Amino acid sequence: MVFNDTSGHQGLIQLAEFWAGLNAGDISGNANLLAVFTNLINRRLDRYLGMLGGNSSLTKIDDTSYNTHPFAIFDIIQGQHDYEFLEDEDGNAISDFTAVMIKINNEYKKLDRITLDHPDAEYIMSPNSDDKGVPTRFLEKNNVIFLNPVPDYDKTDGGKVFFKRCPSYFTITDTVKEPGLPFQFHQMLAIGSALDWLLVNKPNYQVLIVTTNNELAKWEKEFINYNELRNPEKRTLKPKIENMR
Repeated sequence: MVFNDTSGHQGLIQLAEFWAGLNAGDISGNANLLAVFTNLINRRLDRYLGMLGGNSSLTKIDDTSYNTHPFAIFDIIQGQHDYEFLEDEDGNAISDFTAVMIKINNEYKKLDRITLDHPDAEYIMSPNSDDKGVPTRFLEKNNVIFLNPVPDYDKTDGGKVFFKRCPSYFTITDTVKEPGLPFQFHQMLAIGSALDWLLVNKPNYQVLIVTTNNELAKWEKEFINYNELRNPEKRTLKPKIENMR
């Protein structure tokens, strides 16, 4: 579903107008209200992409709006153990790292992940100068990966990092852009944004609020079931659906 379709009335903004009890054009024709709903839809995009990927440390979900894959290749530099990655090659913000590999004998081998609560975490971030060799593990902190031991060699394209990315957000000027969610759940963004707006701006419209909330609950239940099918090993982590979300 496209973002804003003022001619065919098939966009997210038009569906949000419907569920918020507004007239056609009340959002799309009002710059201030369009900015408000653009933000609300983006926050819903955060929520639902988070639900898809939050139950897994792997790169199992990525905003489908992106044209590039969620990994990058980098050079190994002798004596350098820290490597920062803020954006992918197209300038999209990186949120988390899911795996790091280094090239050994022309094949990439996966490194062991060390978490910040590991006894060696501080040492890996600030190692002894003589702790050098071929890295076997890594630690992540604030968009920086720390390799251990410190590389004692240079290698072009010697490392590969896999990551999760922040969503590709909408702007008020978008028209045909679509959300990076499975297509069958696009309308949740419109319904959710309408509910968020109603709860703050029309709290007395209880019938409309309840109707919109019930419709959203139906879609979120299907969305959770979809997520469970994609991640069957994580079914015990089912998110709780609350009333008046």
